[in-house]
Amino acid sequence: MYKMIIVDLDGTLLNDYKEVSKENINLMKRAYEEKGIISVIATGRPLGYASEICTLYNNCFGNYIIASNGAIIKDIKNNEYINKITLTNREILSLRDIYLEEQADYIILCTEERSITETKYQETVDWGTNLNKEKAKIENIEEILKENPNTTGVLCIMGGDISVLEKILKRIEILENVQTSVICNYTYKSKNYIINQKYIDVTKKGCTKKNAIHILADKLGIKQEEIIVMGDGGNDISMFECAGLKIAMGNAEEYLKEKADYITETNNNDGVAKAIKKFIFDEN
Repeated sequence: MYKMIIVDLDGTLLNDYKEVSKENINLMKRAYEEKGIISVIATGRPLGYASEICTLYNNCFGNYIIASNGAIIKDIKNNEYINKITLTNREILSLRDIYLEEQADYIILCTEERSITETKYQETVDWGTNLNKEKAKIENIEEILKENPNTTGVLCIMGGDISVLEKILKRIEILENVQTSVICNYTYKSKNYIINQKYIDVTKKGCTKKNAIHILADKLGIKQEEIIVMGDGGNDISMFECAGLKIAMGNAEEYLKEKADYITETNNNDGVAKAIKKFIFDEN
């Protein structure tokens, strides 16, 4: 019997307009109310972004959030951190030097509560973060690092050219205390435009969604075979290693689909809800 469902946000629970469908919400709520199965967000996004989603839909999520690619695990009901791993200022500035030298598009610092970018390296564009009202665009990240050290769980390097990101990956791989994800895709649609960009996430070495799930599951007394995970991209690969049932979205990267036990519908077609119907309620 399953006891916990772990869901990624972008490309999984969220559609391309960064909305959560009523069908997804209703099925997660039903899984909890009828079967006692908790749903937990596991995202590369900052804690503040995930927290706001939980606040909007608090009748279907459990009390826990995994944010910043596993760097942060928080008990939101009791306002307590179960685990928190952050990059140092020195590591962030070294990574910033690499992205500038290789001419990637820009970086995003995912702190505990918000996303931070430097305006001089990014055009002012709505990137589908309307749920995160605390997003900040500043002139120089060095200033905010001095004021708020040890708050960044993940640093995201965005670049339109995949060859640029491949060079950055090679440079980061030889660094001692940090690690990267594979190259991931980000899609956002609005009424006026569609954004498709590739990016990599950088965290402290050993910091993954997989490790965070292990920590949370141990705390709750939940076994691996009692966990369902759902994801679509590169930073979800590690989650598949700690699940009893691995579900890839219909829009997932091919390498993730190859590792999945089941491929559900896309994020734009209520894939999360349809997987819950099938495996929790045995309904088509």
